Order: sequence, then structure tokens, then C-alpha cells
Amino acid sequence: MSRKAGIQITILVDNTVLSSSPANLIAEHGFSALIETGKETFLYDTGSSGFALLNNAHRLKKDLKKIDAIILSHNHSDHTGGLLTLLDYMRRDIKIYAHHNIFKKTFSSKTKKTTFICIPFAKEMLESLGANFVFLDSQTKIKENIFLSYQIETSNDFEITDQKLLKLEKDGNLVPDTFEEDMSIYFKNNDLLSVLTGCAHKGIINIIEQGKKLTGSSKLDAIIGGSHLGPAPKEQQDKTIEALKALDPERVAFVHCTGLQMISRCASELKDKFIFSGVGSTFEV
Repeated sequence: MSRKAGIQITILVDNTVLSSSPANLIAEHGFSALIETGKETFLYDTGSSGFALLNNAHRLKKDLKKIDAIILSHNHSDHTGGLLTLLDYMRRDIKIYAHHNIFKKTFSSKTKKTTFICIPFAKEMLESLGANFVFLDSQTKIKENIFLSYQIETSNDFEITDQKLLKLEKDGNLVPDTFEEDMSIYFKNNDLLSVLTGCAHKGIINIIEQGKKLTGSSKLDAIIGGSHLGPAPKEQQDKTIEALKALDPERVAFVHCTGLQMISRCASELKDKFIFSGVGSTFEV
């Protein structure tokens, strides 16, 4: 089934700026995407600093003061670190959709020193600048044909979460994070499903399968965003790519935590389905 005129997604923050992009765009380790429906505008994640977000939005002629709501994919600072700068820039109350456990304490053990990687601001500080948190406890439709996932179910035996990313338990112990707050966005256009992810910590195939169930869509259009395939074990990388081939999406645009090596491999294996993307890339879904 063909797509009707749809929703525009623009990547505002990513690790990469493509050479074909407009001048003076800035890359940083992080992710943010603007979603424009024609009537409403949503911002998905905020990047690491806020500086790249504001600069790139300005260069791309996107007015962040007009966004209707912010959506947070998960609590890592490379997706939430721009919140303070953005709220200070907007100077008004703004709805923020997030999982009810978004303020949990998370850490990384990827280096010799365990580092703090969750939202770098207190909830009360953000609220003082206008943040109006809407904490979700179920899958949610925010607009006709736009859905927010909830806790992603496991649909296969090969997608595992990164064991070097940790969460703080109530007893004070650090254990591998289960990423219950990992939230993706599903777009339904006729019978076509498109998926926008932050990091896909719960596994891109798991996320897609849940989106198919939620929307009732049988055909995949676009898969856009971070895949976390870069740090994944080779067996998981191999099986994920094979599963993607079987799902046969029309377009795949992996960025951010996918890493350059896996981006190149996905491009090689998915061939004309794959789109090299970065800051300034736009998609219609």
C-alpha cells in the first residue's frame, strides 16, 4: 500500500554531519529528532548539551519555541542533556512524555571508572523551568497514527541489553540495566509502519515486532534512529541484520549508537534499502 502525504522527521542532533548538509551544522555524541505533522510539532530527545540542538535547529530554520511536547526515549545524558538549555530557551511550560521510571540512576562500566550517565538534572530543577512531566505506564497514542511504545517485550532469543550499562537498585547494588523506560515512536500511514528509535536498547527487532502488534500494520516503511548495534556482540549483530532482511523495510536509516563500522556493514548488506543519515537528514513517514 502506498503512503499518503505524511509526517516529516528531521534529525537535529547526531554524531555525524553529512558533507551534503547545510553549512554550520554541529555534530555531537547524542540524538534528537523533530517531528512535524503539519498541525503539531514534537521533539524526540535533546542531545547531550543543548548547544548543538539550538544551533542546528536555527540553521535548519526549525523554531523550537513552537514545539507542542517533548518525548524522551530513555534517561541517558546523550539524549536528555539538552533539556535544561532547551527549557531555558523556550521560557514556557512544556509537556514532556516519559516512562514513569525515567529518573532512575544509571551508570556505564565501559571504562575503568564507572561513570554516571542518567539525566544530569534534578526533576525539580527542570520543573522550575516549565517541564510538565507526563509519566506513562502504558502504550500511548499522542495523535492519530502516532504511538509511543511502553516496556518492550522480548520477541527473540538474540537481542540482549548491553551488560556494561548499569542501574542502581534500591539495595545500593549496580546491576545490568533492563531498560524498561526505553521508548520508541511508531507512525502508521495506511498499512505502513515506521519506527523512530533513540538507542533501541531493548533491541530493534523487539521494538519493530511490538510496533506491528500495537498498530496492526503488516508492512514496514522506515526504521530511523539509533540501533545500539555498534556495541552489540557479533552474533547479535549478525542475527539482527538477517532479521531486518526478512522484515524487508523500505528504508533503514541507522545513526548515533549504531557506530560507523556497523553503519557501513548495514549499508553493504541492506543495499538500496539503507540511507546514510546525520544532522539535517529528513524523512517523510
